[in-house]
Amino acid sequence: MISYRSISLKPIRGGGSGLIRISQIYVGIFILNFLVKMPVVVAQPIAANNEQSQTIELTVENKFCLNSSDECVAELTEKAIASSFKLETLIARIALIDERLELAEDRIKYTRNKKWTNYISTNPVNIIQTIFGGGAMQRDNIAIASLEIRTADLLAAKAELERQQSEEKGSIGDRILRLLLDYEAAERRYKLLNNQLQTLQQQQKVARVSYRNGRGSTNHMLSMGDKRDRTIEKIVEVEIERDEAVRNLLNLIEAK
Repeated sequence: MISYRSISLKPIRGGGSGLIRISQIYVGIFILNFLVKMPVVVAQPIAANNEQSQTIELTVENKFCLNSSDECVAELTEKAIASSFKLETLIARIALIDERLELAEDRIKYTRNKKWTNYISTNPVNIIQTIFGGGAMQRDNIAIASLEIRTADLLAAKAELERQQSEEKGSIGDRILRLLLDYEAAERRYKLLNNQLQTLQQQQKVARVSYRNGRGSTNHMLSMGDKRDRTIEKIVEVEIERDEAVRNLLNLIEAK
């Protein structure tokens, strides 16, 4: 039961009837009831939001770790590398080049082994051309040189793909570490703000009891409500940052 003895409502200037004064009293009663009940109404959606965020976090923690230790970074990096479509494409291209290199080496070996059998001829012109490095010998040398040039190009392309592969692996590791650090920072801020909110809620309970007994001011109650609302807004922002870090981790690890 609220005591209204401490309420002092000045009448409207210029006087007024008893009806006006009664209306002023009812307005004052309405404002007090609203201030006393307001924290209970605001707390409900925040609790629901916390439950949803905690559900996401628990689901993720069941799948993988969420800390910036070397073991966790290595574990998540390995999973992200295994799920990377870009790395999968690079590996496939490197494998294709290896097949072409193997084929080119076989052709070079075959050409060199069959080189002298191609020079056997009963045609004097062909024999003379072979002796002076022309004819069949020249054709074989040109073929071998072309294969060697092709092999060198393939090796250069493979080296470039391997460089990209190594660079992408390093980039994935950096992104994993950065997201884990972002998550940990948001988690620390979340816990700190939650502690502040709990302190404010306890202070509000004490203030409401005093207010009901005629102590305290309306401005003080409003100020505490505003401070509490600002803290809740910060908690929601931190939850969004934390959940975004987790979603980005999931996108990296479960890309396929």
